[in-house]
Amino acid sequence: MVMLKYHNQPAHTMVLYVDDRENDILIHKLYARMGNRDFGPNGQVQVKRLQSADYIIGDWGIEAKEINDLYHSILGHGRSRTIVGQLQDLEESFDRPMLVVYGEQLKPFIPGKKMNRKLFAIEKRRMEQTILNFKITFQLRFPNISFMQFGTMDEFVNYLAINHTQKTHVGVSQQTHNAKKTERVHPQVLALSALPGITEEQAEDMLERMGGLRNIMRLRTRQKDLMETKGVGRSRARKILSLRDDYNLDISVTDEPAPE
Repeated sequence: MVMLKYHNQPAHTMVLYVDDRENDILIHKLYARMGNRDFGPNGQVQVKRLQSADYIIGDWGIEAKEINDLYHSILGHGRSRTIVGQLQDLEESFDRPMLVVYGEQLKPFIPGKKMNRKLFAIEKRRMEQTILNFKITFQLRFPNISFMQFGTMDEFVNYLAINHTQKTHVGVSQQTHNAKKTERVHPQVLALSALPGITEEQAEDMLERMGGLRNIMRLRTRQKDLMETKGVGRSRARKILSLRDDYNLDISVTDEPAPE
């Protein structure tokens, strides 16, 4: 399938496109937030079938996942493609691709089993670990895709509405100019510090000493190599290296230098 690259729309014609398979409740919340006046075939918000992404604002392509949907997308439950395939399309199709996750309440469920308290706790821990591992390896696989997380659906709806307004009235070029002035945390630092107990300072130290996240994940890396960073003990080093077993990292990854 040939993927078309989405570029900037002129500010005065800025449209927020929404995929028609998105959550009905979210679409209605967005409808209310936008003032009930911008929907329709010629409106500023248009609901239609999108090839890639769930939301498009100018050159932004946003793949949105409720946190439980993210978990099932990672594992491919009941889906023709996993989240990896969706993100590959997103990265190829947009100048500014973005993955957004919203919601915090996990809903453990095992088909065919009655969920008692013990099973619920076990499955919830499994979900938490799967999502955490995905977030970390996501930075390795897709260094060009931005990641954002919102606690609730309403926060995400508000984010969409505000950014649509800003892009419409301020203009994409001005936003891009302003964004360049904001200091960004290196994606590899974000990936490593996503692990519980690992601070950004510790992540920066490990990345600088080891020469990047890819080197940390290689088989020859030992626990004691990571434990040279102050505050990183054996259990945290073991947790970092355990990620090598969860995902195949020998895929096409941009070798960005470690932050200095």
